Parts: sequence; C-alpha cells; structure tokens
Amino acid sequence: MRIAVKRPNGSVLVEAEIYRDWCPLNYEIISAILPAKARAYTLDSYAVYFTLGIRVLLEKPYESAKPGDVLVIPYTNSIAVVIEPVEKLRFKSTLIGKTVGGFETLRNIRKGEPVIIDRVTKSKASGAAPWERGR
Repeated sequence: MRIAVKRPNGSVLVEAEIYRDWCPLNYEIISAILPAKARAYTLDSYAVYFTLGIRVLLEKPYESAKPGDVLVIPYTNSIAVVIEPVEKLRFKSTLIGKTVGGFETLRNIRKGEPVIIDRVTKSKASGAAPWERGR
C-alpha cells in the first residue's frame, strides 16, 4: 500500500510503500484508519514520527535503521520515517516499509505540525493503461 504524509494544504511531505508481508497486523491497523490526522515530531535527530492516535504493535523487532526506512513505534503509537542512520533505535520498532522518492522536506518540519496520512491513489491519467485513459 502506498501512503503519503501531507500538510493540510495538500502538499506532500513524503510517500512510502508499506508492505503487508513485513507487518501484517500493523498493515491492517493502519489501512483501517486512513485517512488519519496526525502530528509530526522529531525523534532525537534520526527520525520524524507521526502520531496516529491508535495502538500499533511490535511485530518483528528492528534494532538499527537507515534513511528511508519506515517504522511503527508502539511506545509512541506512531509511524516514523528515518532520516539519519542509527545503530540502536531508542524505542522498540518494527520495519513496515520504505520511502518512495525523497524525504528531505521532513528535515524542516515543525514540532507538532499537523499532517494527514492517506493512501496514494493512481489517477486515470498516470496509472491507467493507455487504452483506458479518458474513460
């Protein structure tokens, strides 16, 4: 499932692919609440996390992370995007996906900034086969 974290004005901060095989329980939990309003916070200097307001679970513990990893953190009930490499994560986490494209805009996010997390849907113009466009 492709998700996007957006500002309330619709500008996309980051997109990520979440993999059901990596985290089946969290995949279902997250899928059920989208679209979700959240707030952004930094975790030390290595990640930006987005509070979900629902409980997420530790499935397969993940101890170190690299930029672009997307995690769930049960302690903060959040999804996080790793922006700097880290050898030992501060909280127990589960790897659920990877970012798609860049995530540099997250480096300038304000503490407590409101965001919306939602599925990315393919538009007919870009996602449809050539013979299906315009239908």
